[in-house]
Amino acid sequence: MLAGASRFGLFSDLDGTLAPISPTPKEAQLSPRGRHLLSALRDELPLLALISGRRAASLAKKAAVPGLIYIGNHGLEQWENEQTAVLPEALPYLPNLQAAKAELQALERDGAFVEDKHATLSFHYRQVPQPEEFAARSEAQIAEVVAKHGLILFTGKRVFEVRPPIDMDKGIAFRNLVETHRLETALFIGDDVSDLNALHMARQMRKDQVCDAWGIGVQSEDAPDTLADVADFLADGVADVEALLAWLLTARKASST
Repeated sequence: MLAGASRFGLFSDLDGTLAPISPTPKEAQLSPRGRHLLSALRDELPLLALISGRRAASLAKKAAVPGLIYIGNHGLEQWENEQTAVLPEALPYLPNLQAAKAELQALERDGAFVEDKHATLSFHYRQVPQPEEFAARSEAQIAEVVAKHGLILFTGKRVFEVRPPIDMDKGIAFRNLVETHRLETALFIGDDVSDLNALHMARQMRKDQVCDAWGIGVQSEDAPDTLADVADFLADGVADVEALLAWLLTARKASST
């Protein structure tokens, strides 16, 4: 049984998975039940990690559950000893990100804004009157700025992500933790475009016989079209994820008695 294995790890995104998507990142909130379940699972599991596009410090503050592993900026950051550790390979690109930020801020309008996440940038456009039209109209100009500064552009749920050209994403971060902690089984839960890498990685780790890893995609109106194809299983929103966490907690306690 997956949850009953002695070396089982649980991995999850935050926004859209454990907390409903909000108009701005600052407004996202875990429910009291969700936070309680994370706290209880922390005491039952060898490893419980949150892997997010947020900054690691923001992730730790939003979850507010001590003892979890917090991986931010798609694997470029980790929250350690109450401070952020940035992947060394990303450090040379920090000036490039600041230069790109200055140019991208000139494109802010009608609720679209640039979020400085230190090791990455996020250009949010969820709050503009017509998001899809804004994205279609602005993507080429944003891409030109990003390429000019030697950075890479990714798309998410009504957001453009600007990252250093480093071989790191949620899937690689997921696998690194699995291998470092020598997990036998693992479960990743996510909802966004950036989570597809981790869902793919779960299948790849099974194929490579690294770990009996599985992926759950969280459905929503903003979910990527390929989510159902990549995920091994599907959850129907945050409430369904909380129900899954409650089931895992019960199963884990039962396996230890």
